[in-house]
Amino acid sequence: MLVTAQAPGKLFLIGEYAITFPFQSAVAFAVDKYVTVTAESNDMQVVDITSDQLGNLKIPFEQIQKPLTIDNWQLVKRTMAVLYQYHFKNLSVYQGLKLNITSDLTFQGKKLGLGSSAAVVVAIIKAFNQVFNLKLSKQEQFKLGALVMLTLPQFSKGSMADVAVATYGNVLSYHKFDDFFVNQLLANGMDYATIMQRDWPGLAIKILPWPTDWQIAIGWTKTPADTQEILNHIIPSEKIAVAKEKLALTTKPLINKFILGLENSNFEMVSQSILLNATDITNYTNEVGINYLTASLTDALKIATDLHIPAKISGAGGGDNVIAITTRNENKEKLQKAWQRSGIIPLPLHIATLGE
Repeated sequence: MLVTAQAPGKLFLIGEYAITFPFQSAVAFAVDKYVTVTAESNDMQVVDITSDQLGNLKIPFEQIQKPLTIDNWQLVKRTMAVLYQYHFKNLSVYQGLKLNITSDLTFQGKKLGLGSSAAVVVAIIKAFNQVFNLKLSKQEQFKLGALVMLTLPQFSKGSMADVAVATYGNVLSYHKFDDFFVNQLLANGMDYATIMQRDWPGLAIKILPWPTDWQIAIGWTKTPADTQEILNHIIPSEKIAVAKEKLALTTKPLINKFILGLENSNFEMVSQSILLNATDITNYTNEVGINYLTASLTDALKIATDLHIPAKISGAGGGDNVIAITTRNENKEKLQKAWQRSGIIPLPLHIATLGE
């Protein structure tokens, strides 16, 4: 039986950087651009994968659990390794699988900073879940996706908020789990099914309401940013540790204020939280030497500020997107036109409820 599964991209509303620390929170939302996977099982002794981005790859059963080489297929191959080990346990009972992966998380051939890696992983997990009738809950799907990311060095320092949004859709409050605890279970050789059954300290995911009369405007700077590269190039030091602790402390009350404002449709409370958090992140990135505010991002933020519209960067900085929230459609249109005049592309993105 041929099945189809989708996972949306994501953007942060509040809480970047601090959310990479265990027990911290952030609010992010799913956008209506997706990675789509069609899949079906077969009697072949191979996993046959076609990607609109990468081409074709055939993985014989005996190679699924082999150590990874660094290449463009690494993420997909790791996802298959985790899924086959989780479900089938051993090679003798493996079943063949054919996958087709397509993505619309790019624009003009460039990534849009929408968490495409997590969306690929989660879309594959959702398709695998359907093909083999695993009846995985959303939390189990999230945990599988997080285990894939945690076991890949270039993604292991991430927050996993993008995995949560790709799994659940909607606007989410995400509280990061203790990744040290989960990594210890992995290091001790515990199998994936048992790890997933354990409570992950700190993990909490909640769908939040979004007021129907609030508008989101997203401006793309045409400069892709690699969040993982930015996170991985921070050199540990006592100064950075102090800056991180300070950011974590200042972020917590702002997240709580933002969520309360959202739940009560209090635009002023949400607006203040966004702007204060943006200031805190700028201070943090300045202290640790991260190139957070590019010229295009600075320009996009200034345009919104001049129109008295709260706006912020989504992600680790260095490029990609600016998000603004307005209460009237005409304000959104004014902002988008001003962005266009400055060479910033308004993206026709909306909140996606898809989470199945």
